[in-house]
Amino acid sequence: MFTVLDLKAHWLSLPLVAGSEALGGLFAAGLYFLHLAVVWSAAHAVERVALGQDLDLGAYVAGQLRLAAPVAFPWLGVSLVRDLLALFWPRAAAWLNSGLVDLLCSALAMAGLTLAFPPLVRHWWGCRPLPPGPRRQLASAVLAQAGVRVGEILYWPVLGGRMLTAGILGLVPRLNYLLITPALAEALTAEELAGVVAHEAGHVRHRHLLYYLFFFLGFFVLAYALAEPLALLTNALLYGLTGTSWGLELLGNQGGGQGWLSALLSLPLVLLLVLYVRFVMGFFMRHFERQADFFAMDLLGGPRPIAEALERVARLSGDSRQVPSWHHFSIAQRSQALWANAGQPQAAQREGRLLSRALALYLVGLTLVAGLGWGAQALDLGQGLRQALVLRLLEDRLQHGSRDAQAYLALGGLRYEQGDEAGALHDLRLAQALAPRDAEVLNSLAWVLATARREELRSPAEALELAQAAVALAPRPHIWDTLAEAYLQNGQPQRALAAGRAALAAGPRERLDYYQAQLERFAQAARQAGPGREP
Repeated sequence: MFTVLDLKAHWLSLPLVAGSEALGGLFAAGLYFLHLAVVWSAAHAVERVALGQDLDLGAYVAGQLRLAAPVAFPWLGVSLVRDLLALFWPRAAAWLNSGLVDLLCSALAMAGLTLAFPPLVRHWWGCRPLPPGPRRQLASAVLAQAGVRVGEILYWPVLGGRMLTAGILGLVPRLNYLLITPALAEALTAEELAGVVAHEAGHVRHRHLLYYLFFFLGFFVLAYALAEPLALLTNALLYGLTGTSWGLELLGNQGGGQGWLSALLSLPLVLLLVLYVRFVMGFFMRHFERQADFFAMDLLGGPRPIAEALERVARLSGDSRQVPSWHHFSIAQRSQALWANAGQPQAAQREGRLLSRALALYLVGLTLVAGLGWGAQALDLGQGLRQALVLRLLEDRLQHGSRDAQAYLALGGLRYEQGDEAGALHDLRLAQALAPRDAEVLNSLAWVLATARREELRSPAEALELAQAAVALAPRPHIWDTLAEAYLQNGQPQRALAAGRAALAAGPRERLDYYQAQLERFAQAARQAGPGREP
């Protein structure tokens, strides 16, 4: 429904939202969490019966939302920084738009956010220190035995504290926390609680959280590197679709095409994310859990504490001990591995070697795929295909009786990029007839008339007239630049220089190097012409 109604386009058309990465993303995140709220509402009745939960529907959905929302915090922090840069330092914001620099800065921002994330989430979840007593003494003793320091041992009141789970949050000592839900702490014996704490300490000793951050950054690398190859593949499929009547109907105006087109274009990235998380991260997550299990077994002198803790959690939570998940081996598999390797220190060493080889293979694969992807981007193999796809969709839209100035404007711009200057002028004249006071239409027509390579298509005087009208309607950087070009083509370099300065003063958010090069070009023409009077 969201795709067909093209809600994203309507949201981004709002003036305040259009220039904000954070607001645009918040809308998408809001739709996602709304979908999750519907799923949670449906699951509430089942969980009440299966697990004996006594939370009402509102508290249950709010608790799930409170648990899940922090996954968006790092992205929100990066987006807010980018928005602030765009607002107060446009030049830096434009610089960040280059792919590799954007990737590097996103990685640095994510690394910085790892420091602020744990304290923020601690307060968001409402965690409180585990009170003094036998449980705290036991947890502290196991952490000390493991050689692990944490900033605090906390009660984790997720879903009213009824969940049976524990975890480690944070990478840096004194900014990391051991989290234990009240239900788990009350359900386990002292020996079993020691097994859980030792397991979580194993995650810290083996730096699993740092690896998770590394894997997330690895996905960003893949997404940037494969953006062009995936787009090329998608555009090839879409171009094939537009060769059929039903495909044109689906993707064109008649089928609510913008929504379907956006969905299909984003599908490869979504599939990449699913495959990466499910198969790449899932493999490491399962074996990280096994490595932490073996650490707890070796630390406490046997498998009983952690194995019996796992079995008790399975019984109390109602989970099947035979069914694995994408990120955990099943309880039965974990218990069997523990008991089968009891008294064998080499088991942990074998698991470590397995993970070392897998990490080496991952790094080699990431390097090769990223290198091939960036090579394809440098060749820009998909540009012609993208243009052909858009051209076919626009032509189909106009052939079905649409009298849309914006369609003719887009078609004229596309033909100009392909070198068809005569066709571009024809389409832009039609756009002008439909929207004689549209600044973008006037600007595009003026640019073609001022810069056409074919002499017979040029009309500098008309270009100047159109550019002046466009600037009067919308004094934007690129429109000032067109006026400057028109002045130059009409033999008025001093006025071209003034308009070029106005283009920079209007604050372009991207392509600053282009505007600076244009300004130098106009300045050189003005110096060569001398201080004489211009017509």
